[in-house]
Amino acid sequence: MRRGLIILMIILYLGGPGAVQPALALPLVQPGTPAIVVLAYTGLLSTGISLAAYYMWKNSPCERARGYRENLGQGEWLVAAYAGLSYLPAQDWQFFSGFAPELKGRTAQQVSYQQAFLGGIKFGRYFDTLPWLGLEMEMNLSKHAIPGQNVRISPSLAGGPNSVPFPPDRFFIWDTQINLLFRYGFLKDKEVPFGRLQPYVGTGPGFEVLYGLRDSAKNLAIEALAGLRYMCTPKVAVFLEYKFSYQFGVELEQFQVRGRPPVGTMSFDVPHHRFALGVSCHFKNLFGN
Repeated sequence: MRRGLIILMIILYLGGPGAVQPALALPLVQPGTPAIVVLAYTGLLSTGISLAAYYMWKNSPCERARGYRENLGQGEWLVAAYAGLSYLPAQDWQFFSGFAPELKGRTAQQVSYQQAFLGGIKFGRYFDTLPWLGLEMEMNLSKHAIPGQNVRISPSLAGGPNSVPFPPDRFFIWDTQINLLFRYGFLKDKEVPFGRLQPYVGTGPGFEVLYGLRDSAKNLAIEALAGLRYMCTPKVAVFLEYKFSYQFGVELEQFQVRGRPPVGTMSFDVPHHRFALGVSCHFKNLFGN
C-alpha cells in the first residue's frame, strides 16, 4: 500500500508543470502560463509530495517500533474539514486592453458579486519543542455568481451614457495556502495539558485560481486568519475561523461589454473574506497513538 502511494506521487509529480509528456500535465497549468505561476504551482506540488513522503517514512511500522520522542511533548498533527460563508466585496474593474478605444483606460466602478458557500480541508502540525507554533496546508473552494448589472464608468464616456451593461458571469475560486500558526492555550487539564480553549492566528502565502465562464486567472495571494478552537476531547475539536486573502491585479480575458465589441482584458484586485465552522481531529503520529 505504502509503495503504491509513493509510485502514485511520483507519477503526479512527473505529470505536473514542466513534464515531458503534455498528456500527463495537470489542467491548472496550460501552455503560455506565466513563469511565476508555474514556479508557484511546482513549489506547492513538490512541497506537498515531499512532506507526504516524509510523513509516510517517519510513521512507518519500522520507525514506530523505535518509538517517538514526540509522544512526550504537547505537539500534535491535525486534520480538519470546514464549511461556511465566502464574501467578495464590490470592486472596481479596469478596462486593461483590447476594448473599443472609448473604453480603454477607464474604470468600471463597484462591480458586485453574490455571497457563496465555502468548503475546505486542512492538514497541519504543531511542534513538540514549540507547541504554540504550527504549520498547516489547506485548500478551499467557493462559487460566486456575478449578476448582470449596469456599472458606472469613470471617467464618463464623452457624449455617451455614464454606465455600461456587464453580462452575468460566475467565479469558482480554488485556494491553496500554507499558514504559519501561533496559538495559546486556556483551560488546561490532564487530558489536554496545552489547554482546551485555543485562540490562534496565522499568515502565509496562497495560490488562487479563479475560473470564470470564458477565462481563468491564476495568482499568488496574501493570506491571513484568526480562529478559536475548543478541544471537546484530546482528539476532537470544533473551531470558528475568519480568513482573509488578497489578490493583486487579476487579469480576466475574453470579456465583452454588451453592445461594445471587441472583447478585451479586465484587471482588478480580489479581496476575499471567509467565515468558517469546522471539526478537527488531533493525533500524535500519522498511524495512531
